[in-house]
Amino acid sequence: MAGFIRLQLMAVLARTTPIARRVVWSAGLVTALVSLGLAWHPADAQVLAKLANVGSTRVLEILPLVDWNAANPGLRGEAGVSYLIRTDRSTILFDVGGNLEATDPSPLVANMRQLGIKLADIDTIVISHNHTDHVGGLQLAMARTFSLDYKQVDLQGKRVFVPIPMTYPGIEPAVVRAPAVLAPGVATTGPIPSKIYMGPVNEQALAIHVEGKGIVLIVGCGHQSLPRLLERAAELFDGPIYGVVGGLHYPVPHGRWINKEGVDVQRWASYGPDSGPTAEDVQRDVDLLATKRPQWVSLSPHDSSDEMIDLFRKKFGTGFHDLRVGEAQQIGVTKP
Repeated sequence: MAGFIRLQLMAVLARTTPIARRVVWSAGLVTALVSLGLAWHPADAQVLAKLANVGSTRVLEILPLVDWNAANPGLRGEAGVSYLIRTDRSTILFDVGGNLEATDPSPLVANMRQLGIKLADIDTIVISHNHTDHVGGLQLAMARTFSLDYKQVDLQGKRVFVPIPMTYPGIEPAVVRAPAVLAPGVATTGPIPSKIYMGPVNEQALAIHVEGKGIVLIVGCGHQSLPRLLERAAELFDGPIYGVVGGLHYPVPHGRWINKEGVDVQRWASYGPDSGPTAEDVQRDVDLLATKRPQWVSLSPHDSSDEMIDLFRKKFGTGFHDLRVGEAQQIGVTKP
């Protein structure tokens, strides 16, 4: 948390009066975030056809490498996301955390070493959206790039999919502009545009078709909103929603990042100083998801409060699984 407080934009906010804070947020910070180049994609307004030839995977393992809670003290948690996803044919790194303390090694790399994960094991990298806690830091987000570690490592030979134009030394990331199949059984929803208090966001999620079960949605922050994610999944796939894993962004009644002035940074960044969802709003989303009868629900604590996670836990019972760094979630069969 301390590292995030030291971020340039939050440092400005912390020094202002309550009235000036609102001016900073409504002008300077909005301008800064818009400068990231988060343009709206027209695909969200189009009528989308079902994705053809998605295929399926028998194996689906999701191993959180970065998130708020860790399975043991030897692993590092932070308010960011990075998940290692294993299928029949691919090993995918979904987001790279935030390295909010700017440490060397980053939480991602430190946890990879602790868990015996090598960079060579990974064939594909997918960035959900260009926010600091998903691309490795604020300066990286501002530069529209990303980093797994304190310094950028060699990623030549790896496929990289990003939701807006981004750069990386030695490779050319592929910009995802619409839903597409990335590997057998693995698809991207395509970027779904939304608008938070600090500006527009284009966020993509992964949709994985597990043989004999259905579609598992893997989400970074959920800025798209759960209703729109479910709507997009219905447009693209005929099969049932078997699971939802990752961030859905419910900082209710407060978020994880509170600065020294008492400002709820996570909530303000998305909803502004005087608005945001209530527990009743979140309960409606929980009830909506329940109509899809998912068998596996795992909500990231990096951007949702314990109180809202409890709503999901109570609703889905044994189908709810806590998400912790280092604790693999086996949804399909185990990879040999």
